[in-house]
Amino acid sequence: MSPEQQRSDGITDAVLSDSAYERVRVLRDSLFTQPIPRKLRVQGLLLAVLAATVPLYWLYPDSVAGYLTTTDPMTATPRVALLGAFGGTMVLFSAALLVGAALYRVEHAPLTEQQAYQVLTVEDFAGGVSLAMGGFAIAITTGSIAMGLFGGDAVGSYVATMGQNPLAGSVYGLSLGSVGIGALSASAVVLVAHWYVDRRFRRL
Repeated sequence: MSPEQQRSDGITDAVLSDSAYERVRVLRDSLFTQPIPRKLRVQGLLLAVLAATVPLYWLYPDSVAGYLTTTDPMTATPRVALLGAFGGTMVLFSAALLVGAALYRVEHAPLTEQQAYQVLTVEDFAGGVSLAMGGFAIAITTGSIAMGLFGGDAVGSYVATMGQNPLAGSVYGLSLGSVGIGALSASAVVLVAHWYVDRRFRRL
């Protein structure tokens, strides 16, 4: 069976389901129709990507040192670390909303159609916060940190073109190590939440 046929069968099953939540989820016009466990898994991976900026920083060649406050990622305070912290916070916040929506669905099952719309509205908001805000901020942060892997010439060209150095020291003093540790811890929490929610949903 092709992926298209599987997706079509899944939609048909949801439409014919006794669950008002599943019917509304697949029929409403939304960019975030994925099930909550899948969204939580993606959010956990986004946070893991943010945490990966620390080992990426460790791999910098010597030619990048002149653009850094220090070559130690645990104490380095690049400007872009603040953006990463913002992105990680948004993703964690949206994950908490999704877990709340999931627990509401479990505790009030079977949902009425009105309740299903309310839960899915929260899911849409959380998806927008996670992708449009958190995911975008994490992508920029990771891309800026990864730029250093290409050497001092690449960083110098970026600085000359953009007029700013995202790896330069921040006045806020937020270390990349703190962001990485926080993101790794948050990723673990979200992935555990994904496992728990998925298990509860299987019992519905």
